[in-house]
Amino acid sequence: MASKRIPPDTQAAPQEIELKLRVLGMNAEEALRRLARSPSLARRQPQRRWLVNRYYDTPDQQLRQHRCALRLRQTLDSRTPTAAHTGPWKQTLKTAGLTQGGLSQRGEWEVEVPDSHLQRAALQNTAWDTLDPDDNWFARLQPCFETRCERTTWWVRRRDGTVVEVAFDAGTVEAAGRRDEFLELELELVQGDPAALFGLARELAQRVPCLPSPRSKAERGQALADGNLHAVTKAGRMEAAPGESVWRLAQRAMADMLEQLTRNLEALAHDDAPELVHQARVGWRRWRSMEKLLRPWLGTPIDHTPLQPLLHALGEQRNLDVACTETLPGWAPAWPGDAAAWTEAILRLEQARHQQREIVRQRLATPATGLALLGLSEALWNLPSNGTDFTRRAARKRLARWHRKLHRLLRGKGQGVIDLASLHEARLLAKRLRYGSEALASAMSRKRLRETERWLADATEWQTRIGQARDAWQAAACLQQAGASEQLVYFLRGVGASMDRTAQSLARRNSE
Repeated sequence: MASKRIPPDTQAAPQEIELKLRVLGMNAEEALRRLARSPSLARRQPQRRWLVNRYYDTPDQQLRQHRCALRLRQTLDSRTPTAAHTGPWKQTLKTAGLTQGGLSQRGEWEVEVPDSHLQRAALQNTAWDTLDPDDNWFARLQPCFETRCERTTWWVRRRDGTVVEVAFDAGTVEAAGRRDEFLELELELVQGDPAALFGLARELAQRVPCLPSPRSKAERGQALADGNLHAVTKAGRMEAAPGESVWRLAQRAMADMLEQLTRNLEALAHDDAPELVHQARVGWRRWRSMEKLLRPWLGTPIDHTPLQPLLHALGEQRNLDVACTETLPGWAPAWPGDAAAWTEAILRLEQARHQQREIVRQRLATPATGLALLGLSEALWNLPSNGTDFTRRAARKRLARWHRKLHRLLRGKGQGVIDLASLHEARLLAKRLRYGSEALASAMSRKRLRETERWLADATEWQTRIGQARDAWQAAACLQQAGASEQLVYFLRGVGASMDRTAQSLARRNSE
């Protein structure tokens, strides 16, 4: 169903502007102690209270489809909320908004209500009048999930007039018989420039390990009810809106890339699925490809050094995952040696996988990782919305240059022989060309669209072909590091060398 348009008078309602951070790797008490010692909070008296939030939707989830949330919230002063402790109720409607660089802006209407029942009168003169003018939805609303948390808040006031409410939530969400615990920081702009949220977030992220996380509690509750709270996040399909500039499309693509990276990293803190590692790395490769594509227009390069320990750990994890789940199972029938040696090798690699997963989680739970990701979020937020000369023509020129370079590499040197170093460089360039073409293809003219699609197909083919040889070489390296038999290591090296030779021969034929 198409989203219903909210008219200008309701869109002009109060806007909630906030930055959310997911706290990882520590308990609530320790996180609270560390936060309370940060310079901006140390001299401010915090307020602590319990919040009970009950979210509503229709049985066919109309609010979810329209990216809206409707809740009732009860505030309790007691640290142990029970039926004997009552507190005021508020009804809140939130509508879909803009999320960029981890900072979200949403329409928000909040009204005090007398009790724990939804009040239709409290929704008058809000977006609800457009969403549900005949009250068909309201009549079918029912509770769908509930969150309970202890919230500690500080009010930070700067000399320039900026006011930010910092909230640390430690609680649980319950839906469909499932329960999940969470620790979350919310920085909400009360007054001033939204850029101030990033400065304060950097200060707090030095104290506690955290990841930028634009997912709302409503979204988490819905995912928990569906049983996919820690599901894999894949690349979104980028479609240019009518009249949208290629620069704006590139910005939206980068937001999608960053969200793909951070969502999969957050899920990795709780789940061992190999696809989470893969898609986190895909998100990063997509981001880096777009960075390189836009380099002349981005200004000061972004420093990725603080992120390198995590990226290296993810790369090692991916190598072990592919070796255990793809390369070794695929080549097992061709192994001419003792079956026991093969079985022992897999056991060794599985042990190494388990140890590497702990290293990845340790890297996630370090302040340096969160600070690095916040840097990416802030860089995205600070990109100019318009006024750039990054046009369709400029984008096509950059992609065409990459395509020509790819085929120069594949043609090889001298007598058309491509060396292994060039083959590796070709694989990386193929990835860059693929992700850049995927992101911007819909903004190209019809005349150029087929050309872009050809570049995409070409890059994907070579990325896959060269990548299969690399996987064999990496499996051999993993086996050697795990102490597997030399015969097995040499067998996988032979596989990699054979596949490299095939890729080299194909590249030579294509260049003739």
